[in-house]
Amino acid sequence: MEQMQGLDAAFVALEQPSSPVHIGSLLIYDPATAPGEFVRFKDILSFIEDRLQLSKTLRQKMVKVPFGIDYPYWVQDIDFDLEYHVRHVALPKPGDWRQLCILAARIFARPLDLSRPPWEITVRP
Repeated sequence: MEQMQGLDAAFVALEQPSSPVHIGSLLIYDPATAPGEFVRFKDILSFIEDRLQLSKTLRQKMVKVPFGIDYPYWVQDIDFDLEYHVRHVALPKPGDWRQLCILAARIFARPLDLSRPPWEITVRP
């Protein structure tokens, strides 16, 4: 267990359901750079799972102090579920840039579930 530091605690304090404070990004990868020029969702899950031990924070969730009298704490999530954090979605045909931007905006607008480790990755084939 480790107490949350000032900047993280400020983000949590500012977070509201109607105005999330989390940070998102959209990354586009060229599958031609992958072995066999194809990447399966299962491969992405395996890649992330193999590296989870490199960062203790990816499996930590926040626990607030009663009555909010101090900064929250980071604790290990004993019920950690990788497939909750790494999600697979598809766009409707034709799957153009506009549809991708709309999907990204919808994902970024959702508040993170702060009862779980506060991160998500959404993968589109």
